[in-house]
Parts: sequence; C-alpha cells; structure tokens
Amino acid sequence: MAKPPVRADDVGVDRSAVPPPAVHCLGCSYEWHSRAMAEGLRLLGTCPKCGGELAFADARPAQKAAESPKMDVRAPHLVLGVPRR
Repeated sequence: MAKPPVRADDVGVDRSAVPPPAVHCLGCSYEWHSRAMAEGLRLLGTCPKCGGELAFADARPAQKAAESPKMDVRAPHLVLGVPRR
C-alpha cells in the first residue's frame, strides 16, 4: 500500500519561506521547484512518478524538436583541426 505524500505543512515547514512550485502533478500532487527540472518535465510531458498530468507555473507550451534552433553542424576536423600524426 502506497504512503500518502509528505507535505511541507505536515512537517512544520513555513510555507511562506518556500517558493511556489515551478511544476506540480495533478495526479499525485508532487511538486518540483527547480526551473531546470520544469524544462525537463515540459519535454517529458507527464509525471515521472505516476504518469499524471503536469501543471506548470508559467503557461509556455513545450518546444517541439522541429522548432528548436538549428545547431551549427560542422565536420569535427574543421573545428578542431587536422589531427597530428
């Protein structure tokens, strides 16, 4: 049987000292506070713990791979130089 999630209020943490979460899961109520984690979860699209829907603090949609900026693709020898023998 799964344990209910531990919340900050349950352990006596002052909620005014904790910043609002960047992402929270609507299924299991888990919260993430890191912006870097929010970007990773945005690409993932679902909660890694329960597979539930995620709610983001900012309403920016996920960036598709096709919409990503183009990388400057060059042959390695043009960037690093010709290897010495």
